[in-house]
Parts: sequence; C-alpha cells; structure tokens
Amino acid sequence: MKIAGVILAGGQSSRYGEPKMFELFAGQPLYKHSLIALQKNKLEPVVIATNASLLKGFVDDKVQMIVEQQPHQGPLFALHNIMTAFPDVEWFFVVASDMPYMNADFIRNMLDYIDDGFDAIVPKQAIRIQPLAAIYRRSALPKMKLLTEQNKRSMQALLEQLRVCYVSFEENSPTFININSQQDWSQTTKKESDYE
Repeated sequence: MKIAGVILAGGQSSRYGEPKMFELFAGQPLYKHSLIALQKNKLEPVVIATNASLLKGFVDDKVQMIVEQQPHQGPLFALHNIMTAFPDVEWFFVVASDMPYMNADFIRNMLDYIDDGFDAIVPKQAIRIQPLAAIYRRSALPKMKLLTEQNKRSMQALLEQLRVCYVSFEENSPTFININSQQDWSQTTKKESDYE
C-alpha cells in the first residue's frame, strides 16, 4: 500500500502579508516541520504543492514539486491535482505548510487508522474538524472531481460525501495550531521563547 505525504503550500498568505511557510520557527522554515514529520514516517513520495511564485523558496532534496497551473484555487483543487498526478498512490497524508507543531508522532498515530472501509481519516477536536491534517484515499477522487467541476472549494462539502473516520484529539492540542495572521505568529513565537 503506497502512502504519499503532501504539503499544501500554495496559499496567498493574504492575512499574513508575506509567504508564511518560509518564516523560521525553532530554527526551521515553517513548512519544514510538516516535511520532517512526513519524512520520519517514510511516506513516499513526499510532495509539496505550491505555485510558481513560491517555488524558488523550497530547497529540498527527495521532494517532488507540483506547481499549480491555476494558483490560489484552494486545498480541494490542489488535492485533486495531486491525486491525478500520482495515479499509483492509494492514500495521501495531507498537511498544511503553516503548522509549527506538526510532528512525526501525530502522523504515526493517524496512519494506524487507515482502513479500506474509509475514504478519509480526519482529526476532530470537540466539534472542530481538521481537514488539512488528514488522510485521503484515492476512492475520494471522483467526488473531488465533481466538486471542482462545479467550482466548489469546500473541504467540508467533500467530507460530507465520503466515508470518514474521525479521530478525536484534545481541544487544546497544539498540533493543529496554524498561522494565519501576524498576531497568530507573535503568539506562537512567544510560546516558543517561553518553552525555551
């Protein structure tokens, strides 16, 4: 069974004001925390989905790049493109590029839930789901294709049509913290300095 690791790194960072995936956290660019977590679990291939304007910022060996032909269409379009580009991969572990606390233990834990009875394995904190730190099976591709053809971009709309295993996590788990704004970043870097 082939499981790819996918980092979604094609966003505009419009609320942040500059490409946030390249900000340094604990000595590494933000996206590297997701990359290392996937690589430690030996997922293959590891793919970074980005756009042409960001491509030069990634300098990693053993990583395959997917450059979006139509940038800024959102994660559903990006995932559809990736599944189409890798027809021999059955499962895709998708993580965002702006999650400073993404880690190998979380990835390992989620992989244990893979089962042929599901199309997606998605973390859940109380009533909040985390579709950008989740695993999707190739069987979800026809539903993705239909939604993209209808120009729909909602990951929630996709999940409503799939057989989903929701995995419960504590509401205050730092794994799912992501950086959307400069305020998010200042609070996260303060936590890092407090931790040190």
